[in-house]
Amino acid sequence: MPTEAKVTFDVNTRRAGYFLDLHESVHGGAQGAPRNPVRELPRAAVVFAVGALDSYLSDVSAEVIVALLQRELPEGEVREILKRVQAEVPTLSLELSLVPDPDERVGRVQEAVADHLHNRVSNHGKKAVSRTMERLGGSAQDLWSALGANGYRRAADDLDDWTEKRHQIVHQGQSVRVHRPQARSCVQLVEAIGERIDTQAMQALEG
Repeated sequence: MPTEAKVTFDVNTRRAGYFLDLHESVHGGAQGAPRNPVRELPRAAVVFAVGALDSYLSDVSAEVIVALLQRELPEGEVREILKRVQAEVPTLSLELSLVPDPDERVGRVQEAVADHLHNRVSNHGKKAVSRTMERLGGSAQDLWSALGANGYRRAADDLDDWTEKRHQIVHQGQSVRVHRPQARSCVQLVEAIGERIDTQAMQALEG
């Protein structure tokens, strides 16, 4: 059973794949570059897939952190995250005291933690993936090694390359050259990373 964050992540990576399916159905194996706006679809798939991973890293971290807080006292990085969240939303404790439903209180805390991670912590590329894996109690090296053993020999570097391409497309408006098979490999890499991280997340939640 996946985390709630993974359910959303899966929806978004499927959407990224739909861009490529549409590109193939319209352009197929035709020679030459397709006309706009069809030629934008592989780039859109990359933007959507990498963005889905960035968002997932924050959401799964918040989901696990809040679940574990209900079982044990925070330590290390988690305590620092909570301190920063409290500083950013100084009224949070008072707001929570007025919420009668305990599940809703937990949800509010999770939203606050996720918002902090989305907006205050860099969740891009291989460093963010490694940091998330370790935050969930796993080993970044084990993750990259497992991906390498499954055919993603340059997973960490490839993710950084795709993250940079996304930055060039979204933040600089560049028409980065991306062919459909390349974009498909980006989506598949992102999906594989998400699967590994979520396995670790579920182990943390079940432990």
